[in-house]
Amino acid sequence: MTLIDSYVRTKISQRGQWPEVGPLSIFAVAILTFAIISAIAIQLSDQASWVIFTPLIAIGVFIGLWIVVRAISGSSAAIISYLVLVVFITDAQFRARGAGEIGTDWQSLLKFVLWTGAGVIGVANAPPIRSWVRRPGSLCWLSYGLIAMVSSAYSPAPVYSFGCAFALLCFLPFAIALIAKLSESQFLWSLVGTLAVFLLIGWLVYYEDPSLGASRFWTYGGIELRMCGIAGQANNLGSVCAKYLGAIFLLWFGGRCRLRYALPLAALGIVTLYASDARTGMIAVVIAIGGVLLARSLKALVGATVVAVTGALAMLIFSVRLDTLGEYFSRSGDPTEVFTLTGRFEIWEYVWQKIAERPLFGWGYSASKVLLPQYTGFMDNLMVDTAHNMLLQSLLSVGFVGTAPIVALAFYLLFNFIYRPYPLRDLFFLMVVISAIADAGALASTPTILTLFFIMASVLPQAPARRPAASATKAWAVKGLRSAGGRAMITGSAPR
Repeated sequence: MTLIDSYVRTKISQRGQWPEVGPLSIFAVAILTFAIISAIAIQLSDQASWVIFTPLIAIGVFIGLWIVVRAISGSSAAIISYLVLVVFITDAQFRARGAGEIGTDWQSLLKFVLWTGAGVIGVANAPPIRSWVRRPGSLCWLSYGLIAMVSSAYSPAPVYSFGCAFALLCFLPFAIALIAKLSESQFLWSLVGTLAVFLLIGWLVYYEDPSLGASRFWTYGGIELRMCGIAGQANNLGSVCAKYLGAIFLLWFGGRCRLRYALPLAALGIVTLYASDARTGMIAVVIAIGGVLLARSLKALVGATVVAVTGALAMLIFSVRLDTLGEYFSRSGDPTEVFTLTGRFEIWEYVWQKIAERPLFGWGYSASKVLLPQYTGFMDNLMVDTAHNMLLQSLLSVGFVGTAPIVALAFYLLFNFIYRPYPLRDLFFLMVVISAIADAGALASTPTILTLFFIMASVLPQAPARRPAASATKAWAVKGLRSAGGRAMITGSAPR
């Protein structure tokens, strides 16, 4: 059985139908979420008793194992439940970690156990390895993950590097299993519901204890506080909001969510994104949604690209007006902040020097956690632990040899975006690309949900090629992706 054939057996929800999740699964996830919130409360309270928390942990572990066992057996409801846990816990930072901190604590151990469970569930539910390993996206990620794991042998933090690379490899079969077992509606609704709870809890923490719900950020005007909720950093919260808003858009765009439900759901994400002041997240969600809309027509896509390039050239020619524009978008009022991407040029210069020292194989996966905090030459003694650019982060970690599969994968997805548009894949891909400019994004020190989305976008089956003779509306009226035999693999509704 091939990976393509597995889609024929996928159980698909009807338009607008809520994902089919049993009450036991909902109860299980609720108990585990309650245990997580209790952990936060214990950290915030000096008088909290572990006697109260220990039974919750025991119950949570028992239910967690029950979900894993059910998911391994192929239960869609259990897989959805585990997806909810992965989405919620992976991007959460219940304890703020300083730059360069790589020690093992209960938070990192919880995530490692969760990622390991995801890998086990993925291997149990993914099609036979020989059927998906030959696909370009899967092959690129498998190559990158294996190189990352080997690089831990010469990393300055070998245990940390190995754990991060292992988590990366666990996400690959898990992503394939999600595609094979869940429908788009189930996946997107699970994502929206989980991230909505994530954002609401973040607001609660922000108001109850701003020292935990807000993070300090350096600007040219000094240090400022920005809302981070339970994401650890404001930029991370902005990335969560971007994914949340993108999923809501896909639900509405595919006819799976009515506008009167989509707008209030989106309002939560927009308000939170504004409070985080995460400019990368704002730009990512706008460009990703715009790209999906424009991709319906090749002429519109080419026209928008020409307009964007022309506008950029015009701004360079009439540079006198750039200072005013920079002051408007700057947090400190200093236009230099915008034109240097808040000091990122200085970081990139130093990172490139370190890359030049070991250009072929890099310093080891996630070695930036150790290398960059040791440097104290940044302005105002700024400390960072990532390259703040996905390409540079990868080159620093695994060099040009290890980064080659990711570069090839990016061109592969770009080609498909232009000639074989598919909203789910394209939105995730565009978010990864925009986030990659100013942040480590999907290849940060530890895997994030953006990493999982990048892998999913890479291993999704190809959409039908554009038909030059057909209009954009007719081309998109085909419901779902179809194989040569005409059988639907992912059934969906025509985009709006």
